[in-house]
Amino acid sequence: MQAPRPTPPTTRLIPAVDAVSARSGVTVEVQPLNQNLFWAVVRTSAYDIVGQRSGVLPIHEAGPRLGDLMTLLDKAIRSVRCNASEPVYCDDSLLEGCIRLPEALLERGFEVSDQFRPPAGARAAIALLHECINDFHSELTITTDASRSWHNPLTGHGWILDYGRGSTPTINAFAAKGKEILQGELNSIHYALLDASRYRDQLFEGGVRFHIRSDSLMAVDLLRNPSSHPRARSADARAVVQKIHELLSRSETQYSWVKAHAGDPMNELADRLALVARRCTAANISAGERQHLLLQIAAEGVDLGTVLPLRTGRSFKQP
Repeated sequence: MQAPRPTPPTTRLIPAVDAVSARSGVTVEVQPLNQNLFWAVVRTSAYDIVGQRSGVLPIHEAGPRLGDLMTLLDKAIRSVRCNASEPVYCDDSLLEGCIRLPEALLERGFEVSDQFRPPAGARAAIALLHECINDFHSELTITTDASRSWHNPLTGHGWILDYGRGSTPTINAFAAKGKEILQGELNSIHYALLDASRYRDQLFEGGVRFHIRSDSLMAVDLLRNPSSHPRARSADARAVVQKIHELLSRSETQYSWVKAHAGDPMNELADRLALVARRCTAANISAGERQHLLLQIAAEGVDLGTVLPLRTGRSFKQP
């Protein structure tokens, strides 16, 4: 007696991997970075990208419970999807400690799926997000100053890192021993560049344009033309210039002189930071108290027509 043969299925079974890969819908990605919220929205149909949007919003402009961010995402999703029942995919991420993205989208009437995101949509959204981040950080303005003590060999260094476009500038300050004010002004620029590299990978790979602002005309002249007045420049100062040029060798760089104490808000702020750093170090004020003073300065903001909020950088140590 022959064993019965199994009946073939009436419909072809689709492997799970193929089913997920062919999934369609709208994928949403949000990434907080340096006090900004970067977002990307991509609609895919199986393997094809059929619509995408991206943008950035400073956290201080995102509104209560990130309401303004959700309004932007709402408009972007509705502009790319083809019908109201099309699923929306996103990570179950907690944004700024106040909202979960899936819940916030559900409250706005979207059909949020708890399934795996479409691979094509996830890849495209992440790539679009990185493109948005790189474009936003394409130009960095650094304003620096140094404060030299006549009573001891201390020099205070202050700087502001500003990517513009309404982003939140980062302030920092540091004090160290120094021989002369020119070397101190150049060190402030060098320290600011090193500090900036701690917040962004591949900063000096050529993708970022730099605008360096200093109220030291000698420092700016020396950076523009290292061979100018060589006898008036110490070997220590020239060594710092070489370090700065090595860091910026692959980057487009502009050096600008800013007249001191002439009402430039960023220059006045850098001067204040350098002075605070020097006096705190001379008075042996603790690191915690120094950080508290920086937080107070950040809380005051900087007046650029409208008061722009500031944030403090990580504690800086001499390299």
